[in-house]
Amino acid sequence: MSIDDANVNLADLADGTLAGPEWDAWLAAHPAAAAEVAIARRVRRLLSEMSAAAIPVPEGFEARLMARIREDRTLLDLLDLGLSGVGRALIELINLLLSLLPAPQQPAAAPA
Repeated sequence: MSIDDANVNLADLADGTLAGPEWDAWLAAHPAAAAEVAIARRVRRLLSEMSAAAIPVPEGFEARLMARIREDRTLLDLLDLGLSGVGRALIELINLLLSLLPAPQQPAAAPA
């Protein structure tokens, strides 16, 4: 199989839609794309853990996090912390603390 570089969707590689030996070979031949896919996979694992811990994620969070990591690679260490046992404990602690806070109040309707 010949892969047309222009038609490769990195998101499909990150989520596993495109997988197999030919895609592994393509990634090996394209180190910049492989690095991007590896980061995307780590971000998605973190989002999955946050979802499992019932931590709401704002819309566009994944894209913003990916952009921020591209600017500052040291944030990858924080991602690794989030994926480790320490990170899980931290997520559970945050979840517990958030559950203790009162629910936000809806503003009263203005009189007509």
